[in-house]
Amino acid sequence: MKRYFITGTGTGIGKSYFSALLARKLKEEGRSVRYIKPVATGYPADDDAAFVAGRAGLAPEDAVTLYTATEPASPCFVFDPFPFEACVSRLEALCEGRDAVLIESAGGLAVPLGVRRYNYQFALALGLETILVVPNRLGCLSDAVVYGHFALRHRLSLAAIAVNDFFAASPAQADRNAAEIERQFPGKVGYRFGQGEAQGA
Repeated sequence: MKRYFITGTGTGIGKSYFSALLARKLKEEGRSVRYIKPVATGYPADDDAAFVAGRAGLAPEDAVTLYTATEPASPCFVFDPFPFEACVSRLEALCEGRDAVLIESAGGLAVPLGVRRYNYQFALALGLETILVVPNRLGCLSDAVVYGHFALRHRLSLAAIAVNDFFAASPAQADRNAAEIERQFPGKVGYRFGQGEAQGA
């Protein structure tokens, strides 16, 4: 079984869009896939599980959101406290019976869930392979270096960096940025996506 933690350098950078692309690719390879959003704020107006299900062709039981809040804010502001241990237990149960599971964070890798609880701890608690989504735009090199080294320092298994070219000013700048991220993290730029595509989430 492959279990991935889809996270990124911030919010609104294409994590759900990438999750849908990866889920569809895995399905086309003949694997059973489940997508899980442990926590979603701004819900149901912003329903990433529904978006991924529609894009990837997942059944409703294979695109799941666990804990929700209507206010579009960091989880630390809307849960008192966030039920981290219970959430991890539910995630473990939902990982059973599928060839691949994609667990997408709410916001970026270091978003606080509550007191001394952060998004990245899902990856540690569940032994997930982390895929870091980086928007390819001015400033992305600093973001990629900071978050990439944060992941490594906290002993996450950094499986890949997914570079979202949707944000690039030009193809030449997109290639230049992606090449530098690859130089900083050799062998880690595993995905490039989004050039010229309407993403929607």
